[in-house]
Amino acid sequence: MIRQEKMPFQLDRPVFVKRPFQSLGRQLKKGEEFKWKEIGVSEDKALILYREGFIYHNSEFEVKLKVGDGLEQLDVDGLHGLVDSINEKVKSKTPSEAEFQKKKCKKSKIVDKQRGLIRSWRRNYGHMETD
Repeated sequence: MIRQEKMPFQLDRPVFVKRPFQSLGRQLKKGEEFKWKEIGVSEDKALILYREGFIYHNSEFEVKLKVGDGLEQLDVDGLHGLVDSINEKVKSKTPSEAEFQKKKCKKSKIVDKQRGLIRSWRRNYGHMETD
């Protein structure tokens, strides 16, 4: 008889809900991605959830899941639209014009440079986009 080993928990791969459960007051449904790193669940607790069969790795779901920031799919007009929406949020959250000028996302007509500017802005001020 062949014994199948369960795939070990891999920190760098997304995990999905296998059995519905509640986490941080939110009910998670089967098949939903469990973003444990982003919501502050410790590695140990995620490993326990994995071992107990609440979460698992699923290659099919991973393919469907768009990994990355999605900037590669946008052309220069799409990137500029994103920058405009980011800057609207920044303007609403900064008290002065000087602070807005300092924290706004800059624009470029060069596609790769624009992607870099957005990624750099998100690294430094990304919290302003999501708040």
